[in-house]
Amino acid sequence: MSEDRSLSAEQEVGRINVFFPILRSLGNHWAAARPWEGHTIALNLHLTPLTACLIRELSLGGGSFVLSAVNPRTTDSASVDLLRNLGFRVYTGGDMEDRHLQALSHRPDLVVDTGFDLFHSLLERDRGALGGVRAGVEITRNGVTRLRGSSVPFPIVNINDGRLKDKVENRHGVGEGIWAAVSMATGMHLAGRRVLVLGYGPVGRGLARYARAAGMAVEVCDTDPVRRLFAHYDGYPTPSLRDGLERARILVTATGRRDAVTLEHLAHARDGLVLVNAGHGGDEIDVAGIQRSAVNRDHVAAQVARYQLETGNTVTVLGDGHPLNIVLNSGSPEPVLLHFAVLGLALEWLASEPDLPAGEVAVTGDIENRAARFALEALNPSSG
Repeated sequence: MSEDRSLSAEQEVGRINVFFPILRSLGNHWAAARPWEGHTIALNLHLTPLTACLIRELSLGGGSFVLSAVNPRTTDSASVDLLRNLGFRVYTGGDMEDRHLQALSHRPDLVVDTGFDLFHSLLERDRGALGGVRAGVEITRNGVTRLRGSSVPFPIVNINDGRLKDKVENRHGVGEGIWAAVSMATGMHLAGRRVLVLGYGPVGRGLARYARAAGMAVEVCDTDPVRRLFAHYDGYPTPSLRDGLERARILVTATGRRDAVTLEHLAHARDGLVLVNAGHGGDEIDVAGIQRSAVNRDHVAAQVARYQLETGNTVTVLGDGHPLNIVLNSGSPEPVLLHFAVLGLALEWLASEPDLPAGEVAVTGDIENRAARFALEALNPSSG
């Protein structure tokens, strides 16, 4: 069974490399440069076929790589099997041990994190490993926010706030991937459905844009008046959350905030509302509160659960409130792979830059320009 699953992941990695060989090109570059020779790198990532693709190419540059899972619900077992079969240490928490502490037990000198959980464990729970870490990379907005509230004795490169993450992965990657995932999970044809996008940051803008392209009627809710004004001039109605919920057939969260949708909000929702999360964490929708108060629960399909609330109305939660595009590995891989290219080039830079200041370090324009050039070479856009 394990061999069958790892084979399917291997085939997926091969398909990715055929149609967008950016990481394959970078792997050739790293194989020649060997930038991580002698380094141990710990990475806390969503364990998907795209991650397997990244790690296989990174490892050509020398060094030792160890991985931990960001979220068990976004962990693809086939990808874990593939990575382990390739000789990597992968910790998912499935053995009831703390996956982050297990990764840190390898005493990495470079650390990559998604959401600052691995850095938090390093700073608060395993300070014995702290002295050996020379630098790190943070991938997400939530992680950067936590970084700015922490005292970190080594440099951490913020690749979330670069030009490419905002304009490509957030807008196009998540924007497209969420709606592909909704169709995959529910079988719904999206055209004509009314959706309320909660949060109009980079992710929310992409969600609204791709929902409109799919023929959906789109409304946007954001507590920030500037973002609400942006949504207005982009052509979207901007109701309050209560008013929007009275009409919406689908609500998608992209706020980065815990409990952005609560039971109190859902008391005003249209019957049959479908709840989707596009944010990094699994807590923007209060799924635990929905489960506690539900008078009836129906597992409609994989990743689809319908709950009857005490009001008599029903809500359907997709992916248990976790980021659905990652849970279902949906959408084009290209935006994520481009972000991974930035990640790899940032790691290469850190391995050769010993004198950076401690704390947050902005990703450099040179790193992003190099990633863009690799992407353009892989896309060959001049030939269509």
